[in-house]
Amino acid sequence: MVEVFLAGIVTPGKHVILLFIKCIHKPKGAIPHVLNQPTDGFISVNGLRLHYRRWSPDRVHPHFPPILLLHGLASSVDIWNFVAPLLAEQGYNVTALDQRGHGESDKPGSGYDFASIIADDRAAIQALVIERPIVVGHSWGAMVALEYAATYAEETTALVLVDGATNQFSHRPGWSREQALIDLAPPRFAGTPRETFLSYFKRGPLGQQWSPELEDSILHIVQLRDDDTVAPRLAFENHLQIIGAMWDQPLFDLYQRVRCPITLIVAEQEVPREAAGTALAREQMRSEGIAHIQTLQPSIRIVRMINTIHDIPLQRPQQLAQEIISTMPSQV
Repeated sequence: MVEVFLAGIVTPGKHVILLFIKCIHKPKGAIPHVLNQPTDGFISVNGLRLHYRRWSPDRVHPHFPPILLLHGLASSVDIWNFVAPLLAEQGYNVTALDQRGHGESDKPGSGYDFASIIADDRAAIQALVIERPIVVGHSWGAMVALEYAATYAEETTALVLVDGATNQFSHRPGWSREQALIDLAPPRFAGTPRETFLSYFKRGPLGQQWSPELEDSILHIVQLRDDDTVAPRLAFENHLQIIGAMWDQPLFDLYQRVRCPITLIVAEQEVPREAAGTALAREQMRSEGIAHIQTLQPSIRIVRMINTIHDIPLQRPQQLAQEIISTMPSQV
């Protein structure tokens, strides 16, 4: 059972923050670390209403920097529901942000280039008084995190890239921006029955650790309709705008501008025979990209998670939380 209370505060910068405080009554047999009590709120920045979720420890460690979690493309703060409480338990103040067009944040029809996304995130960070965070990004969120750390090099304590930002799209041989928009266009799954949608996940590795909490997190990443079907929260046209921005991003140049410690976490799986050609080519591109990144940032820490799917925050929350903490070895 969840009770929700609404409160409002005004920051020194006159930003209005709405807080939704969830008090969760633990059912018998529930998993403790997913039942930490986060606060959900909204912050008004750049003409948008952005949603965030914050996990605050009972006692914040005075020497630990805050942690900012950035989701991937067409995802939401809910991807972090298993990782964030583990970080908070160690004394970190943890905030996850629904970025423009995603989750419960506003969804304008433009502004999905990296400059606009970074401007949103920076304004939210300032309004929420998140000072020099460890910035963690998953998938597309890793590309956002990289751009943030390059843009605000002195305002970032450490950078953790979770299975993303491993190569520059425009460097892929034989690929064009137009082809990328075709190849990476999202499936149009609006109207898919809820159980059919969930079965895609249950048939994979996540099915081995299925729980009501995991199901709830996955369903909150998408829109659950009144007719018990699901739909993406990120509009198709906005999704394509982001793919175009990913193509345009000068990823390797950004790595050279980062001044903080970087950890790159890579999910590795056994390639199925029937997908060997495409998968092997993709893996080769990723390996070549990582090798080049290592020449640009020789001190980068590479962590390879074996037998792991792309959605590391859902499959390996304990291991991922430990790797995030390990970015600051003097504080572990």
